[in-house]
Amino acid sequence: MTKLKVVDTGSRRGNCYVLDYDGELLLLDFGCKWENILEGIQFKISNVSGALLTHQHMDHAKCYKNLMTVGIPIYTNDETAEYFNVVAGERMVGIPEGQWISIGNFKVIPLYVPHDGVPNYMYLIKIPDGQLMMYATDFMYLPKTFKGMHISTFLIECNHLDADTEKDAVNYKHSIKGHSSLDVVKNVIRANRTELMKNVILCHISETWGNSELMRHEIKEITGDAVTVDVAEPGLERDISLFPF
Repeated sequence: MTKLKVVDTGSRRGNCYVLDYDGELLLLDFGCKWENILEGIQFKISNVSGALLTHQHMDHAKCYKNLMTVGIPIYTNDETAEYFNVVAGERMVGIPEGQWISIGNFKVIPLYVPHDGVPNYMYLIKIPDGQLMMYATDFMYLPKTFKGMHISTFLIECNHLDADTEKDAVNYKHSIKGHSSLDVVKNVIRANRTELMKNVILCHISETWGNSELMRHEIKEITGDAVTVDVAEPGLERDISLFPF
C-alpha cells in the first residue's frame, strides 16, 4: 500500500509531507516543527530512507539539523546544500538535475523550476508500486510537460488566485511572486493529464490569497470524477496506491 500524509502545509506552519510505501518512508520537505514530523512518521526514524528538500526557505527546510542529527540523509540541489554550509561528511547531498537516483526503493529525478531567483527543485518520484508521482512547490510555472510519463499522483502547490492579485499590488509582489496560482495549476493538470492520473493534492495554499474550496472545485472540473482532488491540511492521509486492494 502507498500512502501520502500531510504533516504540515503552508507558509506559517511550514511544509512537510510523508510518502509511505509499505512502511518505507520518504520525507518531502521538512519546514515545520520537529515534534510534528516525529509524530507524522510515528517516531519510526529508522524507516525513513531519506528526505527531499526543494529549496532553502525555512518553511521547507527548518528541521535540516534535526534530520542530520538522527542520520536521515537530505537530497537537494547543490546551491541549497552550499547555502546551509554543509561540510563534507554531513548528510545533505547535492544531486544533479535530470538524473535518476535511488533513495531506498524509491527512484527520484529532480528538475529546476523558477522561484523568484532562488534555486528550487521539483521532484518526480518512482514508487515501487509502479506509479510516478510529482512533487512541485514554490514555482512560478513548470518549464516542461510530462504527459508521456503518465504521472498518477500530483502533490502540487496552489498558492493563490490570480483575481486576488489586483487587491494589493505591493503585497502581491512581496508575498507571492514565485508561487503558483490556480490558473498555473490548471494549466499543469491539463498539460499532464492521462488515463493514469488518480490523485491531485493541492498544497501550500496561502492563508491570505487562497480559497481552498474554490481551488479544489475548479481543479475537479478539469480532472473529472475518476480523479480524487484533495486540499492538503495537517493530518490528511490518503491511500494513493496505483492498484488499491
